Order: sequence, then C-alpha cells, then structure tokens
Amino acid sequence: MTEQDERNIRVVRLMYSGDEAERAQIAPNIVWHVPGHNPVSGEYRGFDEYTHLLPARMAPLSRWDFELEDVMVNGDHVVATFSVKGERKGKQVALRGAHIMRLNAAGQIVEGWGFTKDQDALDDFFSA
Repeated sequence: MTEQDERNIRVVRLMYSGDEAERAQIAPNIVWHVPGHNPVSGEYRGFDEYTHLLPARMAPLSRWDFELEDVMVNGDHVVATFSVKGERKGKQVALRGAHIMRLNAAGQIVEGWGFTKDQDALDDFFSA
C-alpha cells in the first residue's frame, strides 16, 4: 500500500469522527450526491451545503448511530462500508450502506456518493 493510499484511508476514517477533524477533511468545493426519492435526496455543492443544508434536511433525528465497517482504497477513490440505525419522527431504520469518495491531491474529499442496501426503506424514513 502506498503512502497516498494510507493517507486517503486515514482521511476517510476521520470523516466519520463527528467532530472538527471530520470538517477539516472536506474540500470547500465538495459535491455530495444523495440517492433516492426523499427530501434529503439530491446534490449538495460546497462546504456550507454539505455541512448545513444536508443535516437540516435530515432533521429531526432523535437517533443516528453510525458504525464504520470497512475502508478500501483505489488511488484517489475510497469506499467506506457502514451500518446505521436511525430514528426520526417515530420511524426507525437499520441499514447497511457505503460511501464512495474522491479525494484531491491535498487529501480532501471533493466528491462523494451514498448507497444503501435498501433505498426504499431510507426514502420512507426521510419522507416521514
């Protein structure tokens, strides 16, 4: 594994820390793609949309337990698999999924795509 591969894995792991270390990994011009047919679905462009608009559309969350599983690298692309359990407006969801992220030369995440094992369940959860 190259030094860049190891760095990219570290960067992506920090994306799930839930603190300022996470925010530091995000490029100012990030583009994040959220699949599905629900109020959260769509494309988020830029740091502010990713860090403010996306979470606002997910709200209100009374639970969002995220467990990172595997992180795999291929050059400037990294795949992270996870499981998540959430509760929102009395609805619950438990899913497995993955994020594919593209990093720039500075080691920041510039683009990301989300996937879940059951998109219909996630659409139902966020449409409540």
